[in-house]
Amino acid sequence: MSAPSRFLVFSDGSSLANPGGPGGTGFVVLDRTRGALRFGGNRFTTDGAHAVTNNRMELRAVLEALEGLPDGETVEVVSDSRYVIDSLSRWIHGWRRKGWVTSSGSPVLNRDLMEALDARVRALRVAWRWVRGHDGHPVNELVDAIASRTAQGISVPEEHEVIAALRAGGILAPRPESETVGPELGEEARSQAQGSAVRGVRCRTW
Repeated sequence: MSAPSRFLVFSDGSSLANPGGPGGTGFVVLDRTRGALRFGGNRFTTDGAHAVTNNRMELRAVLEALEGLPDGETVEVVSDSRYVIDSLSRWIHGWRRKGWVTSSGSPVLNRDLMEALDARVRALRVAWRWVRGHDGHPVNELVDAIASRTAQGISVPEEHEVIAALRAGGILAPRPESETVGPELGEEARSQAQGSAVRGVRCRTW
């Protein structure tokens, strides 16, 4: 059995009107080696020349999660979006070879984000895993809530809620009853960057 990836990513995106927005991203990144945690999302009322859509928010969530990870590291990305998983693990190789057109000859949708993700993913060692949406996976449900709440402009969950979801999903060990502070995140790793309702990012710098 291969060793777990150093980084574990859960991501999701939401657009309250599809298309049209406003939209939001949501992600959780766990560094298993350093016991560090980064999570949050961003709100989009516009997206450059593009309409705000669910698919663009899904892609942006992955891009935000991968931002700043050291080149060459192993990453597992978990998403409930077949569009994200299939695009980035299967279809993108053919698109790149054909000059960013599909098998039918039409331009690849969301090419700007696909190319940005292609460059970022090729600098890492990424494995992709699909999970069924709204099926009770605690961390997937959490990133769904982060994306939805960010799109609405309300605060994202706090660190203790993220840790609870990671424990409920079997990713972090349960806290012994005698403990008052979780051992899996050191004091440095628990430091947080100030977030806001529309840009709610809690993190430690890698």
